[in-house]
Amino acid sequence: MFNRILATTFALFICNSAFAERLLDAMPRTMEAQNFTLPYSTTGEFTLDEFKGHFTIVNFWSTKCVICRAELSLFEDLKKQLAKDGITLNVVAIHAGDDVDGVNEQIEVSPVSYAVVMDMDLELGHWSIPTLPTTYILTPEGNFAYRAIGTRMWNSPQMIDFIKHVYDDYEQNKDSS
Repeated sequence: MFNRILATTFALFICNSAFAERLLDAMPRTMEAQNFTLPYSTTGEFTLDEFKGHFTIVNFWSTKCVICRAELSLFEDLKKQLAKDGITLNVVAIHAGDDVDGVNEQIEVSPVSYAVVMDMDLELGHWSIPTLPTTYILTPEGNFAYRAIGTRMWNSPQMIDFIKHVYDDYEQNKDSS
């Protein structure tokens, strides 16, 4: 039974990734992401404004979502690959719900170098999260740039090239302003 569930989940992951041809949905860049403060899964608090100045991925996920858990390592790989080209990409993974033990177990199994925080009371519902995973890319000013509903192959060559292009366009337009 477990193998059937695993095979079905993997097939959905692959099919969903294949349909991600458009990669990400553009959003109006005039929409500012509201700052928030949430607890880390371990200790301390995270504030979104800490990441202003760099492009930021904000990923909403859950331990109950197998595809969401798989994406965590893809973000880690994306972040490392972009860093090789001198691009700083901040990532924050926001767990929807109060499964702190499950989150810490997941991070123990698949360690990540980015922020993992808890939205225990689902305070960020105003971010329009229709399903998990849902991921946003924010500009260095903290405005929404792109959104992905459902999973993506975040470390694919196409996605890396897309994000590099977004970064390069931003840098060119910033310099000409």
